[in-house]
Amino acid sequence: MKATLFTLFAVGGFLATSIASPLAVEKRQDIDAIETSLETLLTQIQEQTELINSTLTPVADAAPEADAEAVAEQIAPQLDVIADLLDKSANIAKRAILDGRYVKEDIFRTVSIILYELLGTVKFILIKLGLGPVLFHLVPLILALVKTLKALDKVVDGLLFAVKFIADDLLKAVGLGLLGLLP
Repeated sequence: MKATLFTLFAVGGFLATSIASPLAVEKRQDIDAIETSLETLLTQIQEQTELINSTLTPVADAAPEADAEAVAEQIAPQLDVIADLLDKSANIAKRAILDGRYVKEDIFRTVSIILYELLGTVKFILIKLGLGPVLFHLVPLILALVKTLKALDKVVDGLLFAVKFIADDLLKAVGLGLLGLLP
């Protein structure tokens, strides 16, 4: 009886393993694909900010409104791409964190670098063009950034506290730009 029961469990285990194996491989590939999602997000954002910075470098500080409008239209696609990247990355990064692929320090570091990258670019845009010409493109970017930070903070306790000062600087830069729009 014991031998029959043992044989039944062994055969059942073999069947379960052979059926679940393709699913386990597929899940593992999915985890590997999202494992580097924060690093990939950082790289993609850096590519877009590099394009923005190269477009803005030849522009004079506080460019005349007509010139600022023309340059704002040139960098608008990159700002939209960054907003889309942030918007799509919230759930992917959240899944990667839930799967235990990151430790808190890695998340804090990567998110801080992303915020510094965006802070530097937004400040550079504001110095060169002012807020008026790019306001409609910065709002979706800021909203997507807030959504991403909130999604990650639900999974990583203390994330917002850790990156609060960088996020405050970014929002302050945009807020000061808004004050400059007042007559």
